[in-house]
Amino acid sequence: MKKFNILLSAVLFFALLVASCQSKPEKKSEKNKSQIIIAVIPKLDNVIFEQVKESSLAAAKELGITVTWEAPTSINGEKQQELIENLIKYKVDGILISCNDAEMLQESINKATRAGIKVATFDSDCPNSGRVFYIGTDNKNAGKVCAETMQKLYENTNQKPGKVAVLSGGVSAFNLDERLKGFKSEWRAENISEVLYSYEQVDYGNELLTYHLQQNKSISGVQMLWGVPALAGVDSIPALNQFISKGGKAVFFDVSRSLLLYIKKHPDNTATVKQDFHSMGYNGVMNLYDAIIGKPVQIQILYDVKVIDKNNVDDELKKM
Repeated sequence: MKKFNILLSAVLFFALLVASCQSKPEKKSEKNKSQIIIAVIPKLDNVIFEQVKESSLAAAKELGITVTWEAPTSINGEKQQELIENLIKYKVDGILISCNDAEMLQESINKATRAGIKVATFDSDCPNSGRVFYIGTDNKNAGKVCAETMQKLYENTNQKPGKVAVLSGGVSAFNLDERLKGFKSEWRAENISEVLYSYEQVDYGNELLTYHLQQNKSISGVQMLWGVPALAGVDSIPALNQFISKGGKAVFFDVSRSLLLYIKKHPDNTATVKQDFHSMGYNGVMNLYDAIIGKPVQIQILYDVKVIDKNNVDDELKKM
């Protein structure tokens, strides 16, 4: 009888052990690849993020996972908050987001991470949140590069640096704030005419530039830290085009074929800087996938901008 009881106890222990193993929740690393979903949230669905969209979808195809493109309808941080709330309900595995408002989105990102979602930032960071990593431009250094490039434009025509109007986007965007800090660290404060905030609205940005160029004749340079308005062609901003044609300096941000052709036409007083959006999308998804399946990832992945001016504009045009 004693031997029977010992045998029965052993059988029951084994049965409980098997049942315990079967009831454990499925780990992300054990999840079928085709079931993994990463949502990519840009600041806005505009031309500047097209490369991010294309490269993130390419990475998803290569990995065999699903990537969804979740673009807010406005730059208001509340729109991105709403998107994150919905993605928590849908129980996605990862979120890759460019933050419109770092402070406003901090708690939303933390809420998503508490729900078991891996969140990473690209392009515009939210450094005080629980995000897994940031991937994007070294924006403070990019601002410094812009100031150095502007300095060279004045040197091209043997002029001393003059008053510069700075066009930015959203006041609360971390990436644009970092660019402005970098620019100010290299450009004398008394030579900054004004910082204009367009809230990443192209038409409003055009109106701001037009008004200030017409009203303030002491401006001799324009620095775009947010460059979307010029991507459709500088000719679409007649006041800026006229300003440059009369010798005004302009350093743009980001690249389009029409902008490069314009720089080629005005070689001594225009230039732009190019970001690596392809890497942000592709490597952003790749690294977030690694985080989801439990692999270690870098906390910060930074890319330098590339200056495009009269010396290399033809080479860049050949790539487009």
